[in-house]
Amino acid sequence: MSSPADLNGRARTLEDLRRVIRRIENVRATRPAPEPIERVVGGDVVDTGAGPLVVVRRQFPLSHRHGRLALGDALAVAAPALELLAPLGAPSDPRGLLFLDTETTGLAGGTGTYAFLVGAAFVENDSFVLVQHFMRDFDEESALLAALDPLLERATGIVTFNGGGFDLPLLETRFVLARRRWPATLAHVDLLRPARRVWSAHFDDCRLPTLERQVLGLVRENDVPGYLIPALYFDFLRYRRAAPLTRVFEHNRDDVLSLAALLGWFARALTSDAELGAGELAGLGHLWQRCDPGRAATYYEQQVDQAVSTLSSLIEPIMIVVMGGIAGGVIFALYLPIFNLGQAMKGGVK
Repeated sequence: MSSPADLNGRARTLEDLRRVIRRIENVRATRPAPEPIERVVGGDVVDTGAGPLVVVRRQFPLSHRHGRLALGDALAVAAPALELLAPLGAPSDPRGLLFLDTETTGLAGGTGTYAFLVGAAFVENDSFVLVQHFMRDFDEESALLAALDPLLERATGIVTFNGGGFDLPLLETRFVLARRRWPATLAHVDLLRPARRVWSAHFDDCRLPTLERQVLGLVRENDVPGYLIPALYFDFLRYRRAAPLTRVFEHNRDDVLSLAALLGWFARALTSDAELGAGELAGLGHLWQRCDPGRAATYYEQQVDQAVSTLSSLIEPIMIVVMGGIAGGVIFALYLPIFNLGQAMKGGVK
């Protein structure tokens, strides 16, 4: 049994420890609270009816140029072109298209992969409206899906790039797991398929950044690579550092804008007044070949005509040089005997 002296000694020791702890806590600098993500990315926290969600809304005039093309060019896509680009069912009205791109927690898909940022753009009056939906944690997924519901319901079709192989199956999985109805019959224009038919023989690959550079004339600055995006999101979940995610929002925004610009390129290219190179004409002929061989033949003929014209323009300067050399040789051959005769006559006079 401890004596009163021992108890007093232990009490003094505990009190000394408390004083040391209080001193350390007073010296330690208090960390400022991290700036909210909605303030960093220029958005708002919106109540979707299923919970709060960070929403960033941007509005562009239809004349806004993304690379060489205006966003409004996508609205000029004709019905035959839409049927060509969406062979399983074409959208009824290009003004009702929903341009969609997701940023996810993984690139493999599956039930464990979440879409934490979904960019969706649509035409509203005379503007191109881009809305980015971001969930600050996994428990906000219901709010994100609820925000997408009305956009999908009023859309006449969805435009993606490789959405058939990744974005849409992933979103459908998330909708089903949340016991929400996914619009499986909604028309889908996946621009990767026609892009491969047109450019696979001419470019090293048909990734969206490659098409942006080669077709749209657009080079992104300080873009974040797609494979780093999941790690940046998990870093945000752990430390709540929002600043690195600004590049992810910009990456997603550029992806969505490029969808509209690329569809605008096809809208122009699939008309008779478009100015195209021989390689593009051959690619469009390949695109038309399965559904309209007659129109494909027209593109192939234009390709041959342009190739011949290009070859002629290259050969013409060479032919001028060659003909000039031949003419010079003929003239030299004609005047050489006269020159020799003159020399001989001079020799005879002497």
